[in-house]
Amino acid sequence: MANAVKISPRLESNEIKTAKDFGKLIKYKRTSMGKTLVEVAQLCNISDRTLSKLENGAEGSRLSTALYVGGMLGITITELEG
Repeated sequence: MANAVKISPRLESNEIKTAKDFGKLIKYKRTSMGKTLVEVAQLCNISDRTLSKLENGAEGSRLSTALYVGGMLGITITELEG
């Protein structure tokens, strides 16, 4: 039997200012769904290494990949004028 997925901490703010912030959000969403890194990588048709880099906010991740994975996890990007 596989180990249960430990839910990662939620972001302290709703603002995404860095790649690390976005990565933390992706990891939180994935773990709160009870999905492993490998499961989500397969769902998104990317390598688990790519997803790990994205979750860790590594430089060089493609924006299109980040947005695609975020969308697959139900993350939406919204700009509010204020």
